[in-house]
Amino acid sequence: MDRVSLRQFILLTFLIGMAMKMFNLPVLMLRLCGRDAFSVLIVELVIDLALLALVVAVVSSSGGLGFYELLAASFGNVFAKAVAAVSGAFWLIKLYFMLVDVRLFFSNTVFPSSVGALHLLPLIVVLAYFASRPLSSAGRLGEIFAPLAAAGMILLGLLTFPHVDFGGLRPQLADGAANLGKGLVSLPMWFGDFTLLLTATGKADGGRKLAFSMIAAVVSFAALTLFSAVLFASYGDMPDLLTYGHSISSIAQYDVGSFRFGRFDLVVFCMWLSAVFLSAGMIAAFFSRSMAYLFGGRAGAVVSAAGGVALLAAMALSVNLNLATEAAMKYFALSAAIVQYGLPVLGAAACAVKAARRKRGEKTGRKDRK
Repeated sequence: MDRVSLRQFILLTFLIGMAMKMFNLPVLMLRLCGRDAFSVLIVELVIDLALLALVVAVVSSSGGLGFYELLAASFGNVFAKAVAAVSGAFWLIKLYFMLVDVRLFFSNTVFPSSVGALHLLPLIVVLAYFASRPLSSAGRLGEIFAPLAAAGMILLGLLTFPHVDFGGLRPQLADGAANLGKGLVSLPMWFGDFTLLLTATGKADGGRKLAFSMIAAVVSFAALTLFSAVLFASYGDMPDLLTYGHSISSIAQYDVGSFRFGRFDLVVFCMWLSAVFLSAGMIAAFFSRSMAYLFGGRAGAVVSAAGGVALLAAMALSVNLNLATEAAMKYFALSAAIVQYGLPVLGAAACAVKAARRKRGEKTGRKDRK
């Protein structure tokens, strides 16, 4: 059944809220904005909470229509297909950058050598299968993975927080708001993930109770803020010492002492990877459904498979992953902001048009009866 329950929607919100932000983002923010990265993070998370509120409004007000069907009903089929083409292309690009983050993490934190593209082949195959499954499959995986991610979060916090001086976060914005603006302009690729929940438009149970997902988002953002603050406080004065792929796992290793516990930090951090897998699966599903709407069922499946091949080829050609990360900030920041924050706005506008037409029809019906 291609639906998710209220509980599953809430758990998906929790996992998506922190999935792409835990591995590379804190280091990117610190290298880009210095100690002011903490302020950038808070502002970005507040913006994403507003985004989630808009997404929930669209999902709960669609009247049973899917996202692209909603756009077609309000603005026409040609417009809906154009949006599907643009958003599908973007989500494939975003999935590429998510896999770049995963490769950087494992290359710099887990293994002594670089992780090649072929290592990701099984993951891409699984994501392709994930994209072909009904939405209820993602919901059930969310029920399985959320406890693992939460347990990893708690255990890693116990390993890390007692050894960190959070006083290193001060001062904030000492040199004005220049760093704040730089971070907001350069990092949209790592935010806006709640737009993925538009996949559940017309397919989520719970109605207005879907607003409870805001609580799950706040919890995931609180955890993200705390763990990011560990890096910001520890390296605020020397951000250049950090390399892409450096993570909170590395901080835990050195603070606690791997000689005492071994690499137990990696065990709990890899539990957190379940959130990344689910979020990547949702991206693959969004891309696949966009192609299915654009080209039709069978042709859409062929295009989706071609997208998976292109993704693997792009990973194989990406020898310098640091340059790929820099490209995400320099060349794809604007497109990420437009697509991820624009799609819910279009959905809300479509809901408004649909509601206005319904009211107009009700008034016309009353006049005809008179």
